[in-house]
Amino acid sequence: MKKIACIVTTINIPTLFDGYIANMQKNRHENDVYIGFIVVADKKTPVECRAYVNSLQGANYKGFYLDLEWQKNFLLPFGSLDKLLPYNSMQRRNLGLLFAYREGYEILIHLDDDNFSTEDDWVKHFSLVGGVYSGWEVSSNTSWYNVCDLLKFEPSRRIYPRGYPHSKRWIEEKHVWQESNPKRVVVNAGLWLESPDVDGLTHCDGPVESLGFKEKDQKQIALARGTYCPFNTQNTALHRDTLPTMYCIVMGKKIAGICVERYDDIWMSYFTKKTADHLNDLIVFGRPFSAHKRNSHNFINDMRGEADGIVLTNKLIDSLEQVQLEAGNYADCYRELALRLNEIIQGGKAYSQPEKEYFRDLFDGINIWLNVCKELG
Repeated sequence: MKKIACIVTTINIPTLFDGYIANMQKNRHENDVYIGFIVVADKKTPVECRAYVNSLQGANYKGFYLDLEWQKNFLLPFGSLDKLLPYNSMQRRNLGLLFAYREGYEILIHLDDDNFSTEDDWVKHFSLVGGVYSGWEVSSNTSWYNVCDLLKFEPSRRIYPRGYPHSKRWIEEKHVWQESNPKRVVVNAGLWLESPDVDGLTHCDGPVESLGFKEKDQKQIALARGTYCPFNTQNTALHRDTLPTMYCIVMGKKIAGICVERYDDIWMSYFTKKTADHLNDLIVFGRPFSAHKRNSHNFINDMRGEADGIVLTNKLIDSLEQVQLEAGNYADCYRELALRLNEIIQGGKAYSQPEKEYFRDLFDGINIWLNVCKELG
């Protein structure tokens, strides 16, 4: 029986799990999988959340409520990580990843508390992680592919997923589609119905709704080696082997007085793709869809938090292209990636001194995370 963990941080009661349980039962997966619904509490999580999560008890599923006391005790041997992870932030979900890994879950699913189950058989589609894929694979002459081009929007317009480098937008791309050689899938990034996960600037341009795939028979697509697209921490499943690279990066520090936000999962996705390419694994996009019933957002504030990240991302992807990896597993590759990328940033002229200091702290955080992963084995 395959063990799957669904990990959420929330400021609500996460009743989204009701839909995922009903979907699992409808598709008769009771004997296929064991599901752990893991909620990482924070200071803003309502007290009623505990009772709801603890009520999730079935033959093949169970709720786990990781309250602040549990987190404090868990972090006692890892003082540096305790100091690194801020309260009232999505980065607390890193603790859910560590818990799920320690408990032996094979597939770790990131969900936001506004991601609701659809008609898609989410267990079936996410179970592709760890399996072998030999379907369509796309490469691009620009080294970038916009997965939003797979979707139909109302009103009709072309948009890009959150974190897609602005330096790579609105330029002509030539794509090559071919059957992939059989490779292991380590990430399956499900897409969205209703509100797409796009940046604040796109939302400020006007409302847009995802209606699903343009082509009714569209299936998963894989990114070829050297072709990138960001994925995020909503409706995304990863294999436990990738845990070292799946650190949701702590952000929020200021560069010359400007706070950098909303690129934590995006940069994580770029680092994971670089590592997966080196290790000959695949990242795929497509199903299952989640219904993204977006929580209330101030898109102007989102845009402010993303502004400096847009500039840094354009520089970061250029630096990432220069890194050559040699290690043979995700943990060693990520440590090697952090070391070499930091050397490029610190030694280059593309970054200001405040930006260099910012990335020095960021890579220190990555090494703290890797040390904890190492202690967990």
